[in-house]
Amino acid sequence: MQGQTVWEGETEGGHYQIVDTLYDGRAARVLYSLDPQTAQSGVATDGKPDLLFEYNQCFFELASSLLPKTVLIIGGGVGTLATALLAALPDVHIVMVEPDADLAGLAYRYFDLPRDKRLQIEHADGLSWLQQHDTCFDIIFVDAFTNEQIPRELQTAEAFQAYVKHVQPGGVIAMNVISTYHGLQSKVLRALCRAAGQTFSQLDLIVAGEGYSLWLPQNFVLLGQTTTRRRLADYTRGKAMELPAI
Repeated sequence: MQGQTVWEGETEGGHYQIVDTLYDGRAARVLYSLDPQTAQSGVATDGKPDLLFEYNQCFFELASSLLPKTVLIIGGGVGTLATALLAALPDVHIVMVEPDADLAGLAYRYFDLPRDKRLQIEHADGLSWLQQHDTCFDIIFVDAFTNEQIPRELQTAEAFQAYVKHVQPGGVIAMNVISTYHGLQSKVLRALCRAAGQTFSQLDLIVAGEGYSLWLPQNFVLLGQTTTRRRLADYTRGKAMELPAI
C-alpha cells in the first residue's frame, strides 16, 4: 500500500488508515484496515462515474434499474454506496446499519457523505437490528465484513430468514461475498447459496470483476428474490454464473 496518508487512528472497530492512492489503476481515497491492510471502503477521485469497487458498482446498477424507494444497507462503512444512491435516486430513503459509530464521522469528514434527511444511520450489528425492527425494504444490500470474512451470524439460515422478513413483496436482497468459485475455499459461497436457497424462491449469482481466476478469492454478488422472477443479473454488468453445487 503506497500513497499519502490523510488520517490514521483507532475507531470502535479497530485501527484504520485513510490513504490517497492508486487503487486498481484509479486515483482514489481508500479506507484500509491495517490488519491485514484490507481495503474496507473507497471512492474514486479521478472524475469517472463508476464506483471504485466493482461489486459496489453492481449494487448501484441494480438499484438504478429497479428504482427502489426504500433501501437497507447492512455494513455501510463510510457510506460510499449510500452517497451514490442519494445522488442518483431523489425519492429514495436509506437506512444504513453500521456497528462502528466512529466511521460516520470519518465518512462526513473525508468521504463527502451528505447530511441528508433521506439517510438514517443506525449503529448496531446487522442481525440484532433486523431482529429489533419490522420495517420492510425494496432492496437490502449486505456488505458486512471483518477484514475479508462475513460475520458468521449473517451467514446462517436464521439470518436469511430475517432478511426475507424485511423485504417487500417483489423486493430483492443483494449480498457481497468474497470467495473462490472452485476449490476448498469456495465453501463460503456454497454455504451462503445453500442458506439463501432455503429462503428465497429465486437466486442469481454474478461475479463482479473480470480477469480473475475462479480458483482465487474475489467478489461475487448473490441476489435473492421472493416472488418476482426477474433475471437480476441482466441489470448489472457483472457476469452471470451458475450457482455452485451445494
